[in-house]
Amino acid sequence: MPFSMRDLLNIAMMSIALGMDSFSLSIGMGLNGINRKRAIQMCICIGLFHIVFALLGLWVGFWVEAKVGQIAKGFGAFLLIGLGIHMLFESFHKKRETVRRRGNSLLSLLLFSSGVSIDALSVGFTLGLRSATYGIVSAFAFGVAGAVMTGAGLYLGEKSFRLVRLAWRVVWFAFADFSWLAIFI
Repeated sequence: MPFSMRDLLNIAMMSIALGMDSFSLSIGMGLNGINRKRAIQMCICIGLFHIVFALLGLWVGFWVEAKVGQIAKGFGAFLLIGLGIHMLFESFHKKRETVRRRGNSLLSLLLFSSGVSIDALSVGFTLGLRSATYGIVSAFAFGVAGAVMTGAGLYLGEKSFRLVRLAWRVVWFAFADFSWLAIFI
C-alpha cells in the first residue's frame, strides 16, 4: 500500500503531537542539568517506549477489530478524539507541579520513559484499525520523533539553565560589587 502525502503528513503531525510531552518534560530535566551519557540513554529509552507502546496498541487494535469489528472503529475514533480534547484541556488548565529529582537509576529512567510514552498506546490502538503497514510506519515515526524531541528538550533546557545562571551571576556582580557606590550618590 503506497503512502500518499496526506498519510505522511498525518503521521508527521501525530508524531509531533506525541513527542510534545517528552519535549516539555525533558526541558525540565535539562534545567536540572544532565550529562551527555544520561541524555542519550533517555532519548533512546523514550524512543523505544514510544515504538513498543504504539506497536502494543496496534496489536490490541487488531485483536479488538477481529472480535467486535465495526464497533471498534467507532470506539477508536472516539478514543483518539477524546485524547486530543484531553491534551488540549490539560495544556490550558494544568496546575503547576513541583518535580523532585529522585535519582539516576535504571528504574527511574524506565518509569519516566513509560509515563511519557503511554499515550502512544492509545494512538497505536486506533492505528490498528486502519492498516498494519500504516501502523508500523507510524510507530517507528513516533519513536524517532519522541527521541529527537527529547534530545531537543534536554538541549534547550541545558542551554536555558546556563543562560539563567550566567544572567544571575551578572546581576549578582552588578549589585554586590558596586553597591558601595551608593554611598557617594
